[in-house]
Amino acid sequence: MLRNILSMALFTGVAFALAGCGGAAKDAPSTVAASGTITFNGKPVPKASVAFTSDKGKAVMGETDEQGHFTLTTNEPGDGAPVGEYKVTLVPIPDEVPDMFATTDAKKPGDSPFPAKYSDPNLTDLTATVSTDSSKNVFNFDLK
Repeated sequence: MLRNILSMALFTGVAFALAGCGGAAKDAPSTVAASGTITFNGKPVPKASVAFTSDKGKAVMGETDEQGHFTLTTNEPGDGAPVGEYKVTLVPIPDEVPDMFATTDAKKPGDSPFPAKYSDPNLTDLTATVSTDSSKNVFNFDLK
């Protein structure tokens, strides 16, 4: 449970960092359209946060819809990702966020719809290479 909370906190921090602190648009990295689908044993994985993280620590994010489809965002919603190599991690998005200060009767997030290793940047085996050719930037992962 603590691992899931820490993972969600990490992804929330990354999302806020991606939102920016001001900064000029001219400083924003160039992006190429990138999207894909996440399935687990052939079934779509809805409501998951998808992070592509480079070896430089930069991450781009997406969120799966009911069909497991996601579109990556770097500077503006749906603008894609910078060209490069990425490690891919996923975190389920709970329907309800548990009260962090509750000591009794706290609601627990539901079970993950996929194995926990995909939420851990040290354990995930998912990788992606974003190309300058956007037709090559469709990433479909069928988790087992």
